[in-house]
Amino acid sequence: MGDERDAERRPETPLPSVPLDDASNVLLLGSPMDVQTLRTGLSLAAGDRPAETRLLWVTMLNTSREVVDIWDRHVPVRPERFRILLVGDGLADTDAVDDPAVETNSIPEPTDLTTLGVRLLEATSEWGGDDVAVRLRFDSLTPLLQYVDSRTVAQFLHVLTNRLDTADVTAHFHLDPMAHDSRTVHVLASICDARVEIDADGVSVTHR
Repeated sequence: MGDERDAERRPETPLPSVPLDDASNVLLLGSPMDVQTLRTGLSLAAGDRPAETRLLWVTMLNTSREVVDIWDRHVPVRPERFRILLVGDGLADTDAVDDPAVETNSIPEPTDLTTLGVRLLEATSEWGGDDVAVRLRFDSLTPLLQYVDSRTVAQFLHVLTNRLDTADVTAHFHLDPMAHDSRTVHVLASICDARVEIDADGVSVTHR
């Protein structure tokens, strides 16, 4: 039996379309308090065919139940496979999701980027090869940078995006630009194929 809360999934409006051309990895810049940032990120995660997507969602901010509830409020169908990686020991997974397509893994130590990278690449290796899209949502680099210095995060992002690109995975990484100096934003943006910025004027896309 599915989760009873599944019946409440009635998104009010379609997600925005983001023209990425051939960009396979994106830095999403916007305030985490702005619903447009959230909806743009979900658009990147869902793609054109969310029901035929296998989604990896890395979070340092929400429990797995909260992640699925966020998805259900904005996207009409869940991904074919939905794996949530909870990073940090403060995200106790006490409210499980009653859906066999939803999996949860935990990484207690946010500084353990090696384990995080291994878990992500294991999933892409497991899921690759079928005629479905594999996508990654990383929510967010901003809290990660509270635990790990920017140079280490940049090295991690550089290696990860190269490996994801080879595995044909589309990924986006959120960053709150107001929480970091311009150099950090520039360095991280330079690693990605494109940057998507959310501001008072709307959504803009800049390709590398």
